[in-house]
Amino acid sequence: MSRFVLFLFAVLFPVLAQESFIDGHIEGKAKAARAPLAPLASDSEFLRRVTLDLTGRLPEVEEARSFLASTAPDKRAKYIDSLFPALPVPGMRSVRDHPFMDRWSYFFNDLFRNGELLQEGINTFYDHVYKTLTLNLPYNEFVSNLITANAVSTWSDGPANFIARSHVFEGDGYQMNHEDTADEIAINTTRLFLGVSLECVSCHDGANHLEKVNLWLSQRKRAEMWRQASFFGKTYISPVFGRSPQFMVKDTRAGYDLTTRSSLRPPRDRKADVTPTFLLTGEKIPAGEKPREAYARMLTGHPQFARAAVNLIWAELMGQGIVDGPFDFDLARQDPKNPPPAPWTVQPSHPELLEELAADFRANGHDLRRLMKQIVNSRAYQRAIAAPKGWSSNYDSYFTRRVTRRLPAEMLFDAVSQVAGLKPVYKVTFSDKKVPNIMQTRSPQDVDKSDPAMYRALQAFGQCDRYAIEADRKPSMVQAAILLNDKLIRQRLTVQKDSRLEGLLKDAAEEKIVEELYMAALAREPNAKEAAQGVAMLKANRTEGAEDLLWTLVNRLDFLFY
Repeated sequence: MSRFVLFLFAVLFPVLAQESFIDGHIEGKAKAARAPLAPLASDSEFLRRVTLDLTGRLPEVEEARSFLASTAPDKRAKYIDSLFPALPVPGMRSVRDHPFMDRWSYFFNDLFRNGELLQEGINTFYDHVYKTLTLNLPYNEFVSNLITANAVSTWSDGPANFIARSHVFEGDGYQMNHEDTADEIAINTTRLFLGVSLECVSCHDGANHLEKVNLWLSQRKRAEMWRQASFFGKTYISPVFGRSPQFMVKDTRAGYDLTTRSSLRPPRDRKADVTPTFLLTGEKIPAGEKPREAYARMLTGHPQFARAAVNLIWAELMGQGIVDGPFDFDLARQDPKNPPPAPWTVQPSHPELLEELAADFRANGHDLRRLMKQIVNSRAYQRAIAAPKGWSSNYDSYFTRRVTRRLPAEMLFDAVSQVAGLKPVYKVTFSDKKVPNIMQTRSPQDVDKSDPAMYRALQAFGQCDRYAIEADRKPSMVQAAILLNDKLIRQRLTVQKDSRLEGLLKDAAEEKIVEELYMAALAREPNAKEAAQGVAMLKANRTEGAEDLLWTLVNRLDFLFY
């Protein structure tokens, strides 16, 4: 068989790592609904997508050339494997500065709101998350360690920052409001790890408030939230040295006290039962077990923990959740065999898939890397963006084509620097570390202090502030104006010392320059028309033409969206 035939076969029929149960569910539902399936993405589209999703960076030019030239039928599966770092073994130094860990450490630090309120604790918490991902610690252990952590100082002990982050002060002072803090920890842990928001029922019963929002929560009472918060009734969080944003976390309080005044919510019912009781099962603390350890066990052992976890990672990799959004589960609408009353419908788009993913996650040790590999090896993940014939917006939840989305703020500006061949310097606050990528910083304040103009651009592109503003990928005219006209972008795309353009303009032919810039930005070669236009720009003015071509590429929709 000729090399060309092998190449054509590999392009048209790439072999996935294994036949995935994911595709059985997705394609079965699509067939039943007669929803058209998009074909698999081209190699270049897949390569750029999976590299960005797993590492937060674009594929390097030589890496892209090698992948595109390969005729191996299993090259996609092998390439996916190559994006995951090796696990440390005895005698091996810890893996550091790996793009996979940088990308997912940043993700979890956004998720857990590891930001300015913690000051030097930002770095100790970041290092804890990075080490946890390096070791591929099971997710249930990862979460349990956060919930049960104690510390004399959060500046020297990483995981305790997670608990301390939920502290509530009285008014504008530095006196801790203990019960409000316990409430916030319960609300945050239930939202992050069970996908359920208790914010509304922390102020009032769900009845007569949430019937049109969330059926399950409409049946919950405020006292149930207090009993969930009571698992943290003994947990004492106190600033070290009075007013310092350095905290001690210890289990030394008497318990949850309904008689105290709330700084955030209406007064509590002083006659309510606040025995620590797990919201989803009614389980109480057995004799001899510490409250936070009991809570961590109950939470991570419940099937909803696995459902919320797999749905969260699915949403991050696929563009939307099976339950969308990931923190808006309605637990009364999950089972198609026990559907909710009309006009409610079953909430997950693919409930059987969600259950099987969650069961598989539990059965395989809550392994995050394995889960990610399952998803990106599936045909559902690898489908093209372009809508197939007969497509309708009604099929958006079917996952039968790629849900296109804009690059997150940090990935976008790192990609601009990567294409330009530049390595900016961002100083990590409260340390002597310096990093070249935004996704290697520890929090948004690192960029704010190192490059305020870049910080403002990141905010315009929806960067999470880790305090009140969630990450947002919605496009806007302000973003377009920044990419088209802002000095920040224009400077990065000029010929500079040690830049990609400087190296190419020294001795490369115009055709070579155009080819490399397309490969760097879009992980593909230019088509004939693009190549001719690029060469013409360079021949008219070699330096300005190269700069204009690079500027054009970073303003293309297929650079910004993936």
